[in-house]
Amino acid sequence: MNAGIRIRQAVFSWGMGLIPDKQNRFTGEGCVKDIPPYLEEIGIKKILLTTTKGTIKRGMLDDLLKELNEYNIEVATFTDITPDPTDENVINCANFYKDNNCEAIIAIGGGSVIDCTKAAGALAVNPGKTIKDISGTMKVNKKIPFFIAVPTTAGTGSEATASAVITSIEDGKHYKHPINDTHMIPDVAVFDPIYSVTMPSTITAHTGLDALSHAVEAYTNRFALPKTRREAMKAVGMIFGNIRTAYDDGSNLEARANMLYASYLGGCAIEHNFVGYVHAMSHAIGGLYGLPHGYINAILMPAVLTHYGSCIEGKLANLAKAAGVASYRTDKENAGAFIRALYKLNEYFGIPKKMKELKQEDFEFIAQRAMAEANPSYPVPVIWVEEDFREVLASLIE
Repeated sequence: MNAGIRIRQAVFSWGMGLIPDKQNRFTGEGCVKDIPPYLEEIGIKKILLTTTKGTIKRGMLDDLLKELNEYNIEVATFTDITPDPTDENVINCANFYKDNNCEAIIAIGGGSVIDCTKAAGALAVNPGKTIKDISGTMKVNKKIPFFIAVPTTAGTGSEATASAVITSIEDGKHYKHPINDTHMIPDVAVFDPIYSVTMPSTITAHTGLDALSHAVEAYTNRFALPKTRREAMKAVGMIFGNIRTAYDDGSNLEARANMLYASYLGGCAIEHNFVGYVHAMSHAIGGLYGLPHGYINAILMPAVLTHYGSCIEGKLANLAKAAGVASYRTDKENAGAFIRALYKLNEYFGIPKKMKELKQEDFEFIAQRAMAEANPSYPVPVIWVEEDFREVLASLIE
């Protein structure tokens, strides 16, 4: 059975890695101003703008909205998006897009805003379908409306990926539904560091560690193509080199810009070679306890990497070099140095080694959800059984 899974993963990873990058990118301080003339050039007259109420209230979009108006581009603004977007958020957003006869979408926000909007775009082009219908891999089937993603956090990489994660409530429990389809890759990604300077330090840490987990999982997974390995290694180096500065001094535009690009590279890496058991477990845990995704990933990552054991020592040693912590002679020693560096990052940001919210009675549910999500899609280093998940979870209980 595992041999068949591995063949499927290898073929899919290889195929995803060969998809040409057709995404346009705007970069640099103030580059958001390039959006209105670009929309005029391609003939867009009415857009759906999705963001948060706080972003509107802080006046961050005032200049952009004024310029859109000067270019005679109508704007319908949707802000009903929760931190972990729900299927209800997505349905309301899709209906809002259709009711306002929009022609394109601009999503300005963190991963929650971009994920919700991507999923809404998927429902907009698939009338009658639900989040459950499009959950999984390659079930959207149609290109979503023209999409511009403007990330304000440096973490999810959603501006680069074909994926979104949406929450639903079933039988009193929260479930995370990963949706993966190349039809959801945004057409344009806009990296303006000005839009991330107001990000609180805690969110800077959590989202930055989420981006790090993307790069680490894509690199340590099997079947990564050379370009995926390059993207992941560069992302790891940039995150280790900038995340503390961005955390300590949110107004540092250079650090903010570097973190945005590192997050994008991490998104590209998982686009080609997927995430792994860190994310599969994180989605289940996040649904149960309502904890921030990046926070959960940060706690899980060193524990999961440790449990993988010797099979990833060489890869972790390479990541240690990228992170600037490889000072030993052997791969085993440098792999250990990388895992210790992850713990030190967590400590710097006040993230504990243990997860006090975890309950032993939930281990089976978390393990089953993680296995259902990861197998057979994620080319993880080692295919785990339920006992592996239980052992990792047990190591995280206080």
